[in-house]
Amino acid sequence: MRLEEAAKQGIDRPAAEYLEPDCRWNGLLNAISSYINGVELNGLSVLDHSRYCDTGVNWRVVRGLGAVIEAASSEFVIEFGSPATLIDHSGKQLRIETPRGTVVARAAIITVPPSIIACELPRFYPPLCEKLDAAHALPLGLADKVFLGVDDATELPQGTRLFGAIDRAATGSYHLRPFGRPIIEGYFGGQFARELEEQGDGAFARFAIEQIAALLGNDLRRRLHPLTESAWGRDPFARGSYSYAKIGQADARAVLAAPVNNRLFFAGEACSRHDFSTAHGAYRTGIEAAEQVLRALTSPGGHRTVGS
Repeated sequence: MRLEEAAKQGIDRPAAEYLEPDCRWNGLLNAISSYINGVELNGLSVLDHSRYCDTGVNWRVVRGLGAVIEAASSEFVIEFGSPATLIDHSGKQLRIETPRGTVVARAAIITVPPSIIACELPRFYPPLCEKLDAAHALPLGLADKVFLGVDDATELPQGTRLFGAIDRAATGSYHLRPFGRPIIEGYFGGQFARELEEQGDGAFARFAIEQIAALLGNDLRRRLHPLTESAWGRDPFARGSYSYAKIGQADARAVLAAPVNNRLFFAGEACSRHDFSTAHGAYRTGIEAAEQVLRALTSPGGHRTVGS
């Protein structure tokens, strides 16, 4: 594979440079990259992409990842409406400012996306310049979904995937009747997803219905109705879906993940070298950060510097 051979050279380039010129499939390959990576091939780092480890078992969850996360966090006390605005690590203890008061702690795990760190929300004092640089090097791409209900869906093949177009990146990918349910799941990524988000609520559903009806027949149009859609780029606490490394910045993941003075620890999919852009990548980095905290709090000497 061209990307694998390019990665072996150790010189980072955009993946788009390895497309066959004027190939009829280049538009579709760009669309697929936008679904997987949140960005088209001209923004995809060959080195970062080569480090991703496909376990072969990254399958969808019947009840959805939301149900998994809810079950895993059921024993925790979770406070909403309290975003940290300042993390002051200048003293012996951390002082974390929130709209509901100040939290004092010996250590903290920072799990906000790099897009939020790059905007200094929360702000660190003293500033963590290396973290800011790493966050800017790991922007969040965009991948959005829309779900359509289908009346009398039995004629649609179960579990079939359908591309809206094969000659362009500005297209949806559609999963017909996943798990046999009377729905169609639509997937949009990259710049095209951003453009649809800018059109406001309902834009994904409108486009999907038009494209599906054009492919499967206008009679289906009246049986399709919107259920829900995401807009991760407009979410103020995300500002995107999952991270990709800018060209030449694949090593920024390790910089973002490095602990600071054995008190500030970082987790999230962007911190993972091999499992970025996935929920299991975020989970694994969270487990690693928690283990680092336990070691820091139970070891003598307490605040030995292990990163910066």
